[in-house]
Parts: sequence; C-alpha cells; structure tokens
Amino acid sequence: MPLQTLPNEIFLLICECLPCHSRAKFVRLNKQIRDVCNPLLYRTVFLPTRNRVLSLQSTLVRRPELGGHVRHILFSDRNSDEFHPVLPDFVICWPATHSERLLRRQRIRDWLQERDKELAAFRAALREILSLVAPHLISLTLLHYEHTIRSLGHLLNLPYPKLKELTIRGDYPPLPDSMNIPSLERLHLAAGDMPNPWASFSAITTGCPNLTHLRITEPLSCILTGSVLANALEVSLGVCDEYDPESLGLDCEHRRDGSVYTPPRPCLPSTLQELQLQPYPPDLTGIGTPHPDHVEMMGKLLELNKSVDIFKLIPANGENYKLPYSFEIACNDWNNRINGGAGCWRAAKLKEQ
Repeated sequence: MPLQTLPNEIFLLICECLPCHSRAKFVRLNKQIRDVCNPLLYRTVFLPTRNRVLSLQSTLVRRPELGGHVRHILFSDRNSDEFHPVLPDFVICWPATHSERLLRRQRIRDWLQERDKELAAFRAALREILSLVAPHLISLTLLHYEHTIRSLGHLLNLPYPKLKELTIRGDYPPLPDSMNIPSLERLHLAAGDMPNPWASFSAITTGCPNLTHLRITEPLSCILTGSVLANALEVSLGVCDEYDPESLGLDCEHRRDGSVYTPPRPCLPSTLQELQLQPYPPDLTGIGTPHPDHVEMMGKLLELNKSVDIFKLIPANGENYKLPYSFEIACNDWNNRINGGAGCWRAAKLKEQ
C-alpha cells in the first residue's frame, strides 16, 4: 500500500511510537508526513549549545505556533565539560615586542566584546523561547556552564502553570521570592554558585506548594562550608531546634529604628516526600586524607540519612570526575528521564560507613 493512501492518523501513531532521535528521519520521508507530524518534533527539544538555542529562536519567530507543541526542553550554554571556556591562542601567548603586545591587547578587547554580544544574544533568545513555551511546559532543564550568564531570576518569574519537573545547573542565586510554579513536583538544584542553597528554601516552600521531591547536587557549600550545610539541613528538617541565621549565611538586617530583622529559619514544603543531597568528592590533604571539615560534614549527613526518613544521602561522583554535574552526566540523566527512566532521581545506595 503506497504511503500516500494511508490516513494521517497512522502517520501520527507511527511518529508517536518512534524514539525522539528517529522522528526527524521519519518526517523527511515525504511532504504529507512532514505536514502532519512536524509538530511532534517540537514536543521534546534538546538544545545543547548556544547556536542551537539561537536557531530555535529564529524558527519560533517565523512560526510561533510551534511553541505551543513544546512539552519538554533542555537548554545548555555549551556541550563540553571544560571548567573554563576555551580561550583563543592569542590570549595565552605572550608576544616578544611592544607593538605585538599592543596588538594582542586590542585583539583580546575585541574578542571580549564579541563574546559579550554572543552571551547577550543567548540570554535574549532563552527568554524569548521560554516566554512562548512556558505555559505548556511539563519539564524544563537549564544547564549553565558559563559563569558570566546571569538570567535565572527573570526566567523563573515567567508563568509555568503545568511545569512538573525543573532542573537548574549552576547560575542560581537565591531563587526569586515571587517565583510561582504551582504544579512543580520535582526540583533539582545542581552545582549552584551560591554558598547556601537553603537561602531559597522559603521561596521554594511558598512558590512550589505541591513539591514532593527536592535534589541538591554538589552545592558549592560542600567545599567552602560543609559543616554549615549540614547544620542548615538539620534546622530545615527539624532535627536541630537552635537557629542562628548568621551561622547559616543568612544576613540579619539592622534597621534604622534600631530593630533587627532576623530571616525566618529555613523550612521545607509540607508536601515534600524526599530530599536528596549529593556532596562533592572529598578534597584531600597533602597526605591523601579528607579535610577535617569534610569529615565533620559527612558525619552529620550520615546521621541525618539514618534518622530522617525523607533525607537521602547520595554517594559522591568519585570516578572520572570532571566538574560539578558535568554536561555528560546531565545529558544522560535527561535522556533517561525523557525515555521513561528515573533520571537523576534514581536510587543510589550509600555504602555503610
């Protein structure tokens, strides 16, 4: 039977059953299939580089109706695991003559200006795309590996009435107090730049009233102030009654009338069923043993893991460690979740200490 004689419903069923990476090939078979099934290509969108983000922005400018088909989307500002961006050769080399050094300085200045333009275009594209797709999204993954990109506060103030899963890698200051994601069930905060992710617990509690699962992966505080992280979790989980906001990095405000505003103690949503924490691998001393701060932190976290039912301590990534929540790991988690797996939420057993 020729393809042209088949009803459109058959094409849609076939396309629905195909894995995401095979749908594009199927849609290219003929014009009829492309016209019928093309919207399905936009149901799950994978944008691993800034250029791919700009390309989708261009497409949605021409055909904004396609944005209504997007249900799952991943954004990343780069798809490599270098800790720092790759620098041009002229930045690294030191010229021998004064005139060559002046030329190098100008080239660096031009390169930085061009890079700033690229990052600004990426931020604008990110916001424009999300402003179109946010009302329909079910899952959103934002991976930031460039430390100079700061856009999260604006993006989380968009309306996400149907969003159920959100992953943020890097570049999250305290989450905005005005954040309102009423249907969110799973929130994953990975490799945050801020030293105290618990500073956002109150915003999560009020802005995500239906949250059931929270995962914190390799927060910066595991390196800088590991014991403070453990204390904050003890307070948030109700294990510790004593609360000193300054010891948790929460600043008290001295007002003009002489009074002092004390931030409320960190709290978690009453709907929360599971809180996962994956710390950094231990930073070793010169004799190859973990630093005392790390040992103290792990001792407290292990006690929480035993005594608090909803708290789950995940083993650190010790093998082939590249950088906090690397693109490779994030991509594998996303693909697994999209294809029906648990993704970053899969259970991991902690070895007995």
